[in-house]
Amino acid sequence: MLYMPPERPVSIEAEWLLIHEWQKRMVSAAQARRLGMTAGEIRWKVKSGKWQWVYRGVYATFSGDLSWEARLWAAVLSIGDSAVLSHETAAELHGFGKGANGPIHVTVPLSSDPARWSGMHGVSVHRTRHWKADPQPYWNLPRTPVAVTVLDLIASARTLDDAYAWLSRAVTRRVAAPEMIADALKCRRRFVRRAWLRDALTDVSDGVHFPLERRWVVDVERPHGLPQATRQAKRVGADGVRYLDNYYEPYGLCVELDGAAFHRDEDRARDRQRDNETTIAASAETLRYGFKEVANRPCEQAEQFARALIKHNWPASTLKPCSQSCPVATQISKRGY
Repeated sequence: MLYMPPERPVSIEAEWLLIHEWQKRMVSAAQARRLGMTAGEIRWKVKSGKWQWVYRGVYATFSGDLSWEARLWAAVLSIGDSAVLSHETAAELHGFGKGANGPIHVTVPLSSDPARWSGMHGVSVHRTRHWKADPQPYWNLPRTPVAVTVLDLIASARTLDDAYAWLSRAVTRRVAAPEMIADALKCRRRFVRRAWLRDALTDVSDGVHFPLERRWVVDVERPHGLPQATRQAKRVGADGVRYLDNYYEPYGLCVELDGAAFHRDEDRARDRQRDNETTIAASAETLRYGFKEVANRPCEQAEQFARALIKHNWPASTLKPCSQSCPVATQISKRGY
């Protein structure tokens, strides 16, 4: 909901101050006229350089660059009362965004005419029959509720890894609970990733926090009959408190998954292979895998980790191939697991 006059009458000067403070000195033509300005006075302000035109019917009451919040106010003021910030923009406002970059995302009801805002540079307008605004005081930027924001981001994500990243960011930063998202999902009759999201909500509730961790679970661990790890296990050692991605406590092993790289992929792959071979030979506790290994060759990683488990008294009879072409089937035949 955009600015509304207070219940108690105040002076025009006081209302201007409130609008300037809450709306980061952005004002709509309608607001300016309600506060006594004529269309000619508005044009003179712009022509003189005291104000600057931002979008149709919206002005910055200052010269110079606009802040991020000022740009958001300009977008919602131009579109009107039906505008709520959504998708990546709403995620930023809710505290689980990736940074204030890219276009401003605004959602309006399905009955709205998108042609009205086709010329708004840097603004992406979405229409939906599920339009909903988060309850906010009128001096805050309007936005979609956090659970609705998560659903919008999952539905529009380019890949399932990107979708899971949004889900995990919202949950791990404690701005949304899995139950909230599940309840919001019930209100969406059509949701293309419904079955996937239900499984993903179970995994994120179990402590599978990041896309690579989920790939380890659904592509390596489960389909090959490997034991289930404790996720994000708290462990106190000589080096302090650590949280292990996957801790296989009965076998004294853990799997750490590396998402970022600071040197060439081929160097990381070679170093990780050497570390893993040393770890297996020395019966050390930690094995590390990167995105390319888990995403592109999950069966090979399953077979390698199975060897480590077997050396730590895991019953090899539970190891299984995920398909007839799975390399684990060949290794079982060769090694007699």
